[in-house]
Amino acid sequence: MVREISREVDYIMESVSLLRHLGEGRSYQETKETLNRKYANPFREGLRKFEVLEQIEHAARSAFSEDMEQLQYYFPKRDDAALGCVGNLVLLWEDFKHVDFQDITAFGNYLKGLTEQEYCENFGVCLQGYTESVVRDGKTAKMSDPYAIICYLMTMEIKDEEKWKIQKIFFDRTKHIERLIGLLEKAEALLHRFQKELEELVQLFYQYWSKQLEERDLASYIREATNVDVESSPFGFFLQASIIYSNVIMLHNDMGADGLTYEEPDYYRIGILFGEDFDISINPELQGESFENYAVSVLKLLADKSKFAILSYIRDKEAYGSELAKHLNLTTATVSHHMNALLVAGLVKVSHVDNRVYYATNKNALEKVLDYCKGVLT
Repeated sequence: MVREISREVDYIMESVSLLRHLGEGRSYQETKETLNRKYANPFREGLRKFEVLEQIEHAARSAFSEDMEQLQYYFPKRDDAALGCVGNLVLLWEDFKHVDFQDITAFGNYLKGLTEQEYCENFGVCLQGYTESVVRDGKTAKMSDPYAIICYLMTMEIKDEEKWKIQKIFFDRTKHIERLIGLLEKAEALLHRFQKELEELVQLFYQYWSKQLEERDLASYIREATNVDVESSPFGFFLQASIIYSNVIMLHNDMGADGLTYEEPDYYRIGILFGEDFDISINPELQGESFENYAVSVLKLLADKSKFAILSYIRDKEAYGSELAKHLNLTTATVSHHMNALLVAGLVKVSHVDNRVYYATNKNALEKVLDYCKGVLT
């Protein structure tokens, strides 16, 4: 059984992440300020990590100053309807899957060398993940030709201008692949300028997780630390450090066509900010001085009619995404957007059964917030 924690920087993954970071207009300064407010200034070791990330960000903004229009085209800021981006479609990129190429040139040659059927099948998988951000419900439909792609695209719950944009990307793939591969090569060259710093960050990551997982499985660790009940592959797991996307946790179970049988080790990506002073189990409701901020953030979520309706529906029973969408007359993408916010706040529990993800209200977390408000206000 595999139990591997990577000690290498994945320059392809980090280059894609850097382009998205720039295109989406992200800022590490804003991330740091947000986390400090939410978790009552938790960072000590993490301050050095932010220092490196901000240096990379500053250098990248300068290097890509003339490319920003293209970056914003491929990696725009996300909205409720389109949680994916056309850049991912061009690169047939799935954030939660591991890719294994020698370099970006080899990655580009792979993309350009795909047959039409292979390209359609991969494009179809990415397209089905375009409006899902936690995990897909049910099985993935197979699309083997352009007609199937366009038919599926026309049924998607996104704006017409977005559909037209995706259609142009699909039919003129070579031009867009070459353009994005050029940007990726530029991003990779920039990241190599920070090779020493990146390797130090990955080494810290390796040391921390090796210690945390000495006597336990990663799936059970996450199950204990969060509200996400994940199954584990009998083949083990592979854990990768995520540097540019520094505060994410992603999991991919590689199952067979039946959606039940494991075929590969689980693949995890965890942000490098998680460490000695910022564990994945950190819970704002346990931080005395920040509980007020946590309670206020929960009340803001409850003030949203759709989020309130979701929590009401799953109060006494579990439900999956498309079931919620149908019952509440929302798109699956909108449900996914709301569920992400509720999950981050610890207000829902997640479980995985028969290739489907189920959600349930975390009554314990809600009761603590409401009791706190009652004590303070009444």
